[in-house]
Amino acid sequence: MIFLKERANRLYELRKSRNLTQSAVAFRLNLSLSRISAYENGENIPCDILRDFADFYGVSIDYILCFSDCKNSVLSASLRLSEQRLLDMYRNLTPDAKALIDCMVNGYAPQTTK
Repeated sequence: MIFLKERANRLYELRKSRNLTQSAVAFRLNLSLSRISAYENGENIPCDILRDFADFYGVSIDYILCFSDCKNSVLSASLRLSEQRLLDMYRNLTPDAKALIDCMVNGYAPQTTK
């Protein structure tokens, strides 16, 4: 039971540290407000939803599950702060905004030829 409370606290703290409401998280993850509340109160999280939380908050699943105190994966740890900020902002964009950014970046990327 303590384990579930710790995990619930992790989700709560991640949300609060980003100044988000449960409604905002529910909207971005396409979940109901009651589901977000239940997960923050210790209800078990399905694996696919757990991955969505980790991606959304930019942390490892191990961090959410309290297996690690390291928020970031090895990949995130190797990024410069400016790169991590860009990645965090990108992850919070809508799918349409991501598609637009992808097109812009691809337009500036050097073209490779065989």
